[in-house]
Amino acid sequence: MVSSNNSFPYTPQLRSLMQQAGIPSFAALAHQAGVSAWQIDQLRRGSVLKLRVGAIARLSQALNTSISDLIATFSGSPPVARPGLHSTSKAARSESLTTLQNTTLQKEYERLQRQVEQQTAEALQSCQRAALLQLEPLLEKLPVFLNVIEQNPDFPARQLVPHLRPLERLLTDWDVTPIAPIGSEAGYDPQKHELMEASRTAVQPGDRIRVRFAGYYWGDRLLFRAKVSPVQPDDTHP
Repeated sequence: MVSSNNSFPYTPQLRSLMQQAGIPSFAALAHQAGVSAWQIDQLRRGSVLKLRVGAIARLSQALNTSISDLIATFSGSPPVARPGLHSTSKAARSESLTTLQNTTLQKEYERLQRQVEQQTAEALQSCQRAALLQLEPLLEKLPVFLNVIEQNPDFPARQLVPHLRPLERLLTDWDVTPIAPIGSEAGYDPQKHELMEASRTAVQPGDRIRVRFAGYYWGDRLLFRAKVSPVQPDDTHP
């Protein structure tokens, strides 16, 4: 139950709005607006600008008043009568209120914008990763297929190459890059090379290996390792 004392000078204004909206208690208002007792207290203190925009919007809807009217009613200090300065004080408070409203709303907008951008980026990465994992068998074999076609210009499947360009562009757009060309040699690195089944007992880190099937990086992360085999002394593979 929300208490009532001199710390809550805006309680009469809130009760008036609640009466007009048919809300019997502060607890009922909190439930209807989906806010906490602490947030109700901020209205009663005249500290509505401490609330997030979402809470302010829900309270204004529950109380059947506009957001701007709610902020105007429950922000600032309790009015103090000062003969001869009433108009000036009112104008100054109005200007100060407008500044506070704009600043608060701008900060909340920027926070929400950052949150949406982060969530969008995370969702996009999640979708990309799921798609790439599904495409792994194709991505692994595709460079081998293209390498065979390059070495055999009369290969019948050459006519399929133009249809694979959109996939290549997609991989580029998603920052997916091969670890090494098919057939290239390098020092064995178990972090990015996966030995093919028949070769696993003979190769040590740093030994010469040849890339047989493609592996890829996704940005600065390893997507999956390249499959490799050791280079034999009499190996003349191009």
